[in-house]
Amino acid sequence: YNNATTVTISQAVSIVNPGGFEAEISPPSGGIGIVIAAGPSDAVSLRGLSIDGAGVGQTGIKFNAGASLTIENCIIRNVTNNGIDFLSSAGATLFVSNTLVAYSGEVGINVSPSSGFTVGYQVRATLNRVEAINNNYGISVNGSHSIGMVRAAVSESVAHSNTYAGFYVATASSSTAPTTLMVFHSVASNNDTGLLAEGYTGATLLVAQSTVTGNTNGWTTIGGVVQSYGDNYIDGNTTDQVAPPSILRK
Repeated sequence: YNNATTVTISQAVSIVNPGGFEAEISPPSGGIGIVIAAGPSDAVSLRGLSIDGAGVGQTGIKFNAGASLTIENCIIRNVTNNGIDFLSSAGATLFVSNTLVAYSGEVGINVSPSSGFTVGYQVRATLNRVEAINNNYGISVNGSHSIGMVRAAVSESVAHSNTYAGFYVATASSSTAPTTLMVFHSVASNNDTGLLAEGYTGATLLVAQSTVTGNTNGWTTIGGVVQSYGDNYIDGNTTDQVAPPSILRK
């Protein structure tokens, strides 16, 4: 499948490429490859797709509403804005596995609930075996536009050669969503900053059994918090080589 128009999903559905051929979606110039605006109990699954913006498509996959989005074995690249935009205004869950997100003009994977996301809602994201390469930000979890709760976990993944940060967590103030990103058994390499927590102490990045190397800055906080379980490898960065504050293991 190859087109130059936006695919719109408004209900529970699975789009699956079983293999043996390429299933490519080409976002239109300035447009989006797949837009998801489904019902509050609808689960959407995408598997085996290639979304290539060719340097003119704006966003690969944009999730506005639904119960959950599962992305497996996909490639999203060459868009001018974000590869995956998860912008739910209500509680929702994102799962991404075995997926490459590369050459996005802004963020590879952007988890950022919108302003309709209020107290009592939770957005959760689990990313496993994801490669975020040559974006501005590799993987970003941002609660600045909402007041619910945002929780994300990344494992067995790589953030490499991103212009600003490999793994990034942010929230704007004490009145915006408490936001946590856990990075486990992953690699942040050759980014400007490997690990970055920004905005307010409610933005927390936890890191365990991971490698941070070859970055201009190993890890940095700008109002946020970075904490380590004391079992990481932080070396070969230009600055910020010291270990982050440790968390007691439980």
